[in-house]
Amino acid sequence: MSMRRVALASFLLVCGTMFCEAATIDSGLYTTYTTDNAKATLYWTVCGSIGMGTGCYSSGAVSPFVKIGSIVEGRKTYNISAGTVTRYLYVVDQEYGSASNGVALYAYKRVDTITSTSDTTTFTLAKIVSLPLMGGSSAVVYAGANAGYLLIGTSMSAVPVEVAKKTYAVSPMNIISQIPTSITADNYGYITVTSAAGFFVVGPNGSLQEDGGGSPFTVNTLLGIQP
Repeated sequence: MSMRRVALASFLLVCGTMFCEAATIDSGLYTTYTTDNAKATLYWTVCGSIGMGTGCYSSGAVSPFVKIGSIVEGRKTYNISAGTVTRYLYVVDQEYGSASNGVALYAYKRVDTITSTSDTTTFTLAKIVSLPLMGGSSAVVYAGANAGYLLIGTSMSAVPVEVAKKTYAVSPMNIISQIPTSITADNYGYITVTSAAGFFVVGPNGSLQEDGGGSPFTVNTLLGIQP
């Protein structure tokens, strides 16, 4: 009897852990985003299935921007008892400021409250961070992220920056001093900044892992990378 009780307790502990990690309350939902022609407003719609129902459950918009250059979503955290899913959405504006050639990072806290029949979604602006990058209407914005950091660069700036998600501290990454041609990331939190003749890799803790010549890049299980 004692061994059976121990086995049962172990099973419940494992199941509880798996449930917390799997956190499938939003597994049937997806979010699509669109912009207006000027890329000044970001529209979102949440659709999919909850319980036995399917459809679209919430929609809205975040604005204003001058011109959206890149969008990155943060990792989700779950509160199963409250039925909430929380994440951050990071939007890069490439025409920020009075001269319309600055770059700024907008961080929005997104919370989804999910019941057996509905999903209520809110976006709340948490921070605007002006970045020491050159933007403009013709700039190309590059962005990559891991759990703790964002790497952001443009085709108008030779030095990309690293932004800490917790503190929003900005650190110029003056490692190769070449205009980037891509920023790519893998599923383990390694981000590669590639230029025409040099590269560097930042690890999950935000520190430099490698740099050198050539133009290597990183791949992941979500998006195809054009070499």
